[in-house]
Amino acid sequence: MKTKGMGIALLSAAALLSGAAAQAGDLPWTYGEIGYSMADGVDNFETTAGDLKLSVGFAGMWHASLGYTDGTSEQGSVGDIDFDGYRLIVGAHPQLTPDTQLVGDLTYFDYNDDRGDVDGYGFGLGVRHGVTDNFELLGEVWYLMGNNDDDFFGGADYNDTTVELGGRYNWTSNLSTGLTATINGSPGASYSYSNGADAIRLDVRWSFPGDVSK
Repeated sequence: MKTKGMGIALLSAAALLSGAAAQAGDLPWTYGEIGYSMADGVDNFETTAGDLKLSVGFAGMWHASLGYTDGTSEQGSVGDIDFDGYRLIVGAHPQLTPDTQLVGDLTYFDYNDDRGDVDGYGFGLGVRHGVTDNFELLGEVWYLMGNNDDDFFGGADYNDTTVELGGRYNWTSNLSTGLTATINGSPGASYSYSNGADAIRLDVRWSFPGDVSK
C-alpha cells in the first residue's frame, strides 16, 4: 500500500486535535517502545519492519536512545531483501514554553542486508508539543549522510533530508500509542529503508515514572 495518503490523513487529524487548547502534561524521555512500520517500495512493493527502542532522559534536558530494527524490503524481480540494524540518537530538549520543547539530535546508524550494508550519521531539529494532558505532537527535520555499500552495484555515498511528523495519545501516565509519518526516507532514516520512500510507523510505548530528565 502507498503511505502518502496515510501521512496526509495523520496531519489532518493532528490539526483538528490541536485546536483544543488545554494544559499539557509532562513530556517524558525515559521509556521502552515497540513499533511496526510500512514504507513504499519499488513499484507496488513494500518495506515492512518491526523495531524495539529504549530511551533515557538525563541531566535535566538531555536524552539518548538506541533502536534495533528488523525487516524485509520487496524489490520486484530482484526478490525480497531482509535487513536489520541499529540507530543511536543523542540529543537535547530545552524547554521553550511550559508545554513545548525544542529538540536537537545527533544520530549514527548501521544496517545490514542480504546485499551489503548502510551506515551513516546526521542531525535533526524539531519541536515536541503537549497539546493536552493526553495528546502531543512532534515534528523534526533530519539531514542524513551515509554510504550504501551494495555487493551487486558497488558503494555509493548519499545525503538526504527527511521529515518526521507524529502524534501520540497517552492512555495512562505510563502507556501511550503513537503514529509517525516519515516523508522522503533514505536508507537508515528512522524506520524507512527504501531510498526516497514515505513510511508510516505505529508504536506502543511504556514511559517510566520519575523521569530522570525532570
